[in-house]
Amino acid sequence: MNIVWKTTRTLLGIFFLLILVLVLTHALLLRPRVDLQLLAPEESFELPTSMTFFPDSTTEFVVTEKAGRVKWFTEGALQSSGIMLDLTDAVYSAGWEEGLLSLAFDPDYVNNRYAYVFYSLDNPKRSRLSRFTVNSDNIVGRSSELTLLEIPKTSDSHNGGMLQFGTDGFLYVSVGDGYRGDDAQDLSDLKGSLLRLDIRNASKEAPYNIPPDNPFADNSEGIRPEILAWGFRNPWRFSIDELTGHIFVGDVGDNHQEEISRIEVGKNHGWPIVEGDQCYPPGTENCDKESTVLPIASFEHTFIRAVIGGYVYRGEDIPWLRGQYVYGDYFRGLFQLDPTEPGIQHFPQVLVYKPRIQHGEELGEVMFFSSLTEDAVGELYATSLSGAVYKLQHLSPSKELKEFFRAFGDFR
Repeated sequence: MNIVWKTTRTLLGIFFLLILVLVLTHALLLRPRVDLQLLAPEESFELPTSMTFFPDSTTEFVVTEKAGRVKWFTEGALQSSGIMLDLTDAVYSAGWEEGLLSLAFDPDYVNNRYAYVFYSLDNPKRSRLSRFTVNSDNIVGRSSELTLLEIPKTSDSHNGGMLQFGTDGFLYVSVGDGYRGDDAQDLSDLKGSLLRLDIRNASKEAPYNIPPDNPFADNSEGIRPEILAWGFRNPWRFSIDELTGHIFVGDVGDNHQEEISRIEVGKNHGWPIVEGDQCYPPGTENCDKESTVLPIASFEHTFIRAVIGGYVYRGEDIPWLRGQYVYGDYFRGLFQLDPTEPGIQHFPQVLVYKPRIQHGEELGEVMFFSSLTEDAVGELYATSLSGAVYKLQHLSPSKELKEFFRAFGDFR
């Protein structure tokens, strides 16, 4: 009897020790490593899709709202009437992934006052890239719109829609497959691709030119010369690292994998031959992976449900994060990876998991991350469709300890 009791007690001790180790591991893995500072706390946004800083600024920025408004801020305060541009009567935003999706300022904005936007239209369905001119009061007149490009589509989903200028002065545009996977492999179609345009001398007659070093600039085979790379499902957000020139794309997957790719110019990035680093559809054998550029990270939906492409951190506020690629998950928070690590990464490193932020008197969970951006000195910011914008900052030791115990207590 004593032997049975001692054995049972030993087994129970081992069991509870394993539970304790599991709980502690959970708390350590999910503890936040950065803090989120709420910007413009008095302002409530309606489904903010992106945030863009004015050139060379760390304090002045705009926020795009899905319905078609662009709001202007400086030092976190809403300026003027609050609206830089209102396209609500033109933008089609009924579809979940449709609306006013992003804005980019011209590299020579201080002289030409140009801003570029990507938005959705209906009847017929299409995505539009337009240029507007901002007046001296930071208000945009609708009559200044110059349409540069329209892309027909058949679905509300997979629009892509990110705009960013490279250090080469060219405009980069991400375009989703429009929920037609095969279009991402059709080089006569712009969908499912990353585009590169020269818009420096845009006019109604010639809205853009093709950079001479685009991979298909001189082709005569019906390939669209705007295409820089292809094989994407929904490249919702991408970034260009100014230090290395590398382009990183967060490509939202189907039902199994989310991926982060480092672009190889003139190459096929896989969709729908592969989803992440796996043959598509699941169970397919011999899918010719070798003909595609596989991602630097491929995450099962156990970890990441809808990837939000981010930036390589080049700021000063969080020294240990420098050189790390910071990205998001629409549902779960913000994460990091080392973009120089060889091979394909499969396990995300948590920066902040389902963060809780003080909004006035309420402590609320931040959900539905829609975008990340950087300011002129490389500090990072995030927008949430919950209706707010945040700055990533160093987490104080006292708050880190507090959040560790919260993660410990939240164990399910």
